[in-house]
Amino acid sequence: MGYTIFVPVIPVEDEYQNINPLLALIESQIAEPKKVVIGIYSKKFPDESFFGKLKLFGGCEVVVYTDDSFSFYEGPYIEAVTKSVEEIQPQIVLAFSNEFTKSILASVAAKFSSGFVVDCTDIKFDESSGKLIFIKPAYGANINAKISVKDSPITFVTVKPKAGIECLYQIKKEFEISKKTIKIQEKSSHVNFIEKTIQEDIDNRLESAKIVIGVGRGIKDKENLKYAYELASILGGAVGVTRPLVDLGWASKDFQIGQSGKIISPDIYFAFGISGAAHHVCGIGKPKLLIAVNKNKDAEIFKIANYGIVADATQTIKSFIRIFKQRLENC
Repeated sequence: MGYTIFVPVIPVEDEYQNINPLLALIESQIAEPKKVVIGIYSKKFPDESFFGKLKLFGGCEVVVYTDDSFSFYEGPYIEAVTKSVEEIQPQIVLAFSNEFTKSILASVAAKFSSGFVVDCTDIKFDESSGKLIFIKPAYGANINAKISVKDSPITFVTVKPKAGIECLYQIKKEFEISKKTIKIQEKSSHVNFIEKTIQEDIDNRLESAKIVIGVGRGIKDKENLKYAYELASILGGAVGVTRPLVDLGWASKDFQIGQSGKIISPDIYFAFGISGAAHHVCGIGKPKLLIAVNKNKDAEIFKIANYGIVADATQTIKSFIRIFKQRLENC
């Protein structure tokens, strides 16, 4: 059975870098023959440097959809992606999993009365049924659920491939780029942005960081997060948090690690004040070195840690900051 796979890319939050891991997953896990159409939705045409970074394979097409109404509102994207799906008629619509894209695809899937599987970590082909199986952590990430979609004209899927997934296929050096302008009806643009305020810019690339400072409720106070940022700055790493800190409003969801957050793959992971709940642990991958700090000597995190310290999380971060500063000054 051949598949036509549509990959919508909505770069509102600089998601261009996530195209290649998706393509690697498609090429390695979905059997031939297949046709892959990459749809890029943008106000303006991307520059040549972007296309030079794409790792395409045979059977890939790139279409750029431009319209002045594309901004930070979902309406124009919902209409544009719907029109693209009507034109391309794919069996699968597959995108990188982020909150903005998931919200858009949920509305599009509803328009087609189609099944929608979110936050998968892998795709498998079931030879017995001839169907694709989507793998997703479930029950607090204690199991990997196998999900299949039946009686659906199109299957919509968002995937969270782990950081560092290798693109092992032959890169296609030359390819055609189609440019299309989608006419967005006025009703999709009723929301006008008066002002956009950007939060303080913190270079916190969790997915690509080799060292991650993870913090949980054990830091006790929002103000103590500053010590995590300081330690991350000293070590050239990034900061990640558990879901309770996001729910408390202490940190943005962009910093959340776990089943409902980001999947990371650092070399070194520090877990400060983190109990070790399964839905968080499933998001940290398999770091080469895991150092855990928790006041509770029976915390689950100690079962998977290489080194465990029974101590106050915040005070230990401060001690690490002091020690690493001293070491670096003597280098």
